Amino acid sequence: MSLFTQRIEELIVDSGETVQALAEIGKIDRTTLQRVKSGERLPSKKIFSGLCKALRLSAAEEEELKNVLEMETIGQRNYYNRKAIVGLIETIAELTEHTIPFSKEIGLQNGEALTNAKSDDMEIVKGQNNVLRLVENAIDSELFSSAMPQIRQVIPYDWDAVYDYIFQQMMGSKKNLVLRDIVSFPQNCSEAEADQSLLAFKKLAALSLLDNVDYQSRFYYRSSDGHPVDDGVFPYYLLTSDRLITLSKDLATAVVYWGAGLYQVYAGYFSELLENSAPFIQESRDLFEIYALEDALPTKHMVEPLPCFACYFTNEMIEKQMNRDFPYFEELMSAAIAYYDKFQAESKAMINIFSLKYLRQFMENGSFYLPEEVVFPFSLEQRLNLIKKLHTDLVVNDRKSFAINEDRLFMNSAVEFSNEDPTLRMILHYQRGDETIFKHLAINEVNIINAFEEFFNSLPSSDYVLSKAETIAGIEAIIRDYDGGES
Repeated sequence: MSLFTQRIEELIVDSGETVQALAEIGKIDRTTLQRVKSGERLPSKKIFSGLCKALRLSAAEEEELKNVLEMETIGQRNYYNRKAIVGLIETIAELTEHTIPFSKEIGLQNGEALTNAKSDDMEIVKGQNNVLRLVENAIDSELFSSAMPQIRQVIPYDWDAVYDYIFQQMMGSKKNLVLRDIVSFPQNCSEAEADQSLLAFKKLAALSLLDNVDYQSRFYYRSSDGHPVDDGVFPYYLLTSDRLITLSKDLATAVVYWGAGLYQVYAGYFSELLENSAPFIQESRDLFEIYALEDALPTKHMVEPLPCFACYFTNEMIEKQMNRDFPYFEELMSAAIAYYDKFQAESKAMINIFSLKYLRQFMENGSFYLPEEVVFPFSLEQRLNLIKKLHTDLVVNDRKSFAINEDRLFMNSAVEFSNEDPTLRMILHYQRGDETIFKHLAINEVNIINAFEEFFNSLPSSDYVLSKAETIAGIEAIIRDYDGGES
């Protein structure tokens, strides 16, 4: 018996009504309701609504039952993957929505720093809490004492306490940190959970939102036969400028070394593992990489603040909008023209998700999410031309574009997702004081790409986006408000 069938039986028993009575109250065919109760079929939206009404469910109970039905319909892994992706999108929105003052000075949080002035070359620490304090102390010492703080680590991706500590120490700090890590997870996981690589990405991507952290992450898959890194008694380790910390599998025992000999051995291990692992989170601030100008790949999905107006860019428009005083104008214009020509030719079937709120903002100020020193704002005439072309294409079914349901999905203007073949790209652009930060993350791990593709494909039929009719109506309302205005 499935979880949904079991829950329906419980609710029917709790209601005290017969199937016949519930069918009459909910205006449902009795045979259909009996088949739903026995698990022979799943209810349609109309039947589900009538059943909730007949069972007199509260809003919370109805939402709970809806989640159980969704899990039954799409499978547990897809269900948990979708929740993880929504959580990632909303986490990015929350972290970039608020301005963080860069005034915090790094200080030692856990007493005096460990230094190489120790009388012994090593120290053994036992107990998970003590080990965590040891690692936190090493992080503090690196940030506090090193002129160019750098941390290299091979630790479990779900050791939340360490990653959270680095995030908290760097958030709002004037310090800069180079962070390199190598994580591992199984290539296949249970159907009853989200893909572990996706959960790792959801947790670790937050570090990329800190513009004072240069973060690069690599990964390898753990096979059923194990991996050389995972086989040892002390498989995990952390390297700072002045010490090596090796960690047991259960993170309950650590050995800290100050001598150069073993430090160099583990530095060599780290370099070797870098060569035998694959990129996981690769961060870049290069404008050509951020907007993939050097290599336009076929795009399946774009989830972004504005509709994909790139479909309508002409060479004349590109040349007119770009700032000729920009140092690399000729190179950038040439790359942009080639990119948009190829994009328009290869991405006609793309699904595009956007925000009506940010479309209205664009109609107000004409600003794209590009560096202001590179691209001029669009005139009102240009804006109206673009939005009217979008409207026409939606009406005649030439575009698959849907507006975000702002009541169901909290996504701000800080992030864009571009699902290309074979890469998922996440573009970040957010304010830090008077500066706009631009970053690009490229993800090539197959389970993450598959999870995002399944999620993006599900959006048009989900309540995370508005229907086609509602999207068109929202665009028409914006056109009415701005058509006939002054440029």
